[in-house]
Amino acid sequence: MKKYIQLTISILAFATLFSCEEESIYTPDERFVLQAYLYANEPVHDVRIRNAVPLSVADSVGEPINDAIITLYKNDIAYTLVSSSDTGTYHYPGDDLIIETDDEFSIEAIVGDKSASGNTKVPESPEGVFMSDAVIELPEIKIDPYSGRPEFGAMQALMAVQREIQLEVLWDNPNGELHFVVIENAENNQESIFPDLGGKFGRVGRGAFHRITFPTRESSHQINFFDMQYWGKYAVKVYRVNQEYADLYENLEQDSRDLNEPPTNIKNGLGIFSAFNSQNVYFEVAKQGTSAPTNGW
Repeated sequence: MKKYIQLTISILAFATLFSCEEESIYTPDERFVLQAYLYANEPVHDVRIRNAVPLSVADSVGEPINDAIITLYKNDIAYTLVSSSDTGTYHYPGDDLIIETDDEFSIEAIVGDKSASGNTKVPESPEGVFMSDAVIELPEIKIDPYSGRPEFGAMQALMAVQREIQLEVLWDNPNGELHFVVIENAENNQESIFPDLGGKFGRVGRGAFHRITFPTRESSHQINFFDMQYWGKYAVKVYRVNQEYADLYENLEQDSRDLNEPPTNIKNGLGIFSAFNSQNVYFEVAKQGTSAPTNGW
C-alpha cells in the first residue's frame, strides 16, 4: 500500500531525544530512521529511510537516504529493494514475492558503516467485514440551459440527501484491536457528482479519490457522504493493525512535555517494521433510478 500510513510517523524523524534533564540519549550520526510496511497481497513499495535530526530542531525532518542497501527476507530468501525516487523511498521490483497471512519477515538496511534491522509477522485479515448498504442513490445535478450553471434546486436536493445518508462499514472486533479504513473510488474513468461552473462534468483517472481514517479500536466507521466526489463503485479496505504499529501510534498521543523515546522494533536504529492485512468490501454511488446489480462485486 503506497502511501496509507504516512500520517503517524513524523515523530520518528527525530532521533536525538532528551530526558527530563535534557541529557542526550544519542546523536543523529549514530542511528537513522527506517519505516517499512508490508501489506498482504500487495506489492512492496512502502519502505522509507531518512537521516535522524535532533528533537530540538523545530519543524524539521531528516534528509532522505537514497543510497541505502535494503534487503527483505522471507523464509531465508533475500529480496533486494531498489530506490523508487529521490525521497528516500524503496520498493521491490519483481513479481515473485507474495505476502500472505502469518508470513514472517525480517529487514536489513545498510547505510555506509551503519546497519539496522527488524522483524514482523503478517496478521490475519479482519473478519465479518460488510457494508450497511451496497448502493447509495443520489439525485443528478442538471445544468440550466440558459445560465449554463448547475440548477439550484438540484444542488439543494443533493445536499439534503447527503445529510440523511447513514452508510457504515462494520467488522468483527471482539478484542478491541486497532483497525483503519481506506476508501477509494474504483472507476477507471471517474465522473464528478458536481458539475463545474462551466457546465461540464469533470473526468479524471482512477485513484483520484482516496480517504484514510485514523486507526480506531471500534468495530465500525461511518462514511461521510459530503466527502464523496464521484459516481460509481467504491472500494472500502479495512486493515488490521499489527501490535508494533499499535504501540507506536498510541505513543504519539503522549504528553509533549514527556519526551521519551518512541517505541521501535528497529534494532540499532529508529522507526518501525510492520505488516497489515485487509478485507475489501464495496458500495456504489448511483444516479437515482440507474443503479445496477452488484452481484459481480
